[in-house]
Amino acid sequence: MKKNVVSFVITAGLALLPVASTQAFETAQGVVATPITSVPFTITTSGNYYLPANLTFSGIGGAAITVNASEVVLDLNGRTLSSSVASALAVGVYVFNQVDVTIQNGDIDHFGYAGVYLAPNSTDVNAKNTVDNVKFNGDLIGVLSVSGTSNWVKNCVIDGGDVGIMFMMDQGSRASNNILQLQTAQELLGMGVSLVSLGSGGVYFENNEVLKGSNPVGQVMSNTDKFRFETFVGYSGLGPHAGGTDETFNSL
Repeated sequence: MKKNVVSFVITAGLALLPVASTQAFETAQGVVATPITSVPFTITTSGNYYLPANLTFSGIGGAAITVNASEVVLDLNGRTLSSSVASALAVGVYVFNQVDVTIQNGDIDHFGYAGVYLAPNSTDVNAKNTVDNVKFNGDLIGVLSVSGTSNWVKNCVIDGGDVGIMFMMDQGSRASNNILQLQTAQELLGMGVSLVSLGSGGVYFENNEVLKGSNPVGQVMSNTDKFRFETFVGYSGLGPHAGGTDETFNSL
């Protein structure tokens, strides 16, 4: 009798596996989450969203997923969001003028402008957004933040593209514990630099690993920026970075 009961439980559990895998984020977090089953898709309400399957965006411009709400968690759920037109000026996830948005746990591949674009409008409300544990493959820019405040890119792997992480005119934003490799100068940007901060009023790079791409410099920062514990692999120079202040031996 016990054997039959055990067999029934195992069989029932196996039957539920496909359902559980598509709702992993919802199940793990214990919250109700909205599935995104096709792109383009626009988020207009605060809450939790996830990908139950891989999604491919075929537009020649625009964004696969646009976030027009604050206090959003977009969990890629171990899936891949990709562009089928690598030359298109498209964006994987476009967060437009929002606060407290988190993008996490999956892959974003081959977008011709940016994998994730954290953007302001005239009110410059682009703050406290997080990109965590995302793998970027062949996006022109992995993560781009413009006029952001206290945005955080962490625990990501960024492979290829022109620039891995770029902060433009940001204040207090941070990139930490990322692996960036083989960024190569391409026609639109022509930089081939893994970590870039331009015109910012103080951002912080920490504990990132940079594998050399096409540029002899792997990190470019504004003079008001700071960094420490950065690792540069494959560079011939002793200090393959420009700008910023090395705070390795100082307390922040």
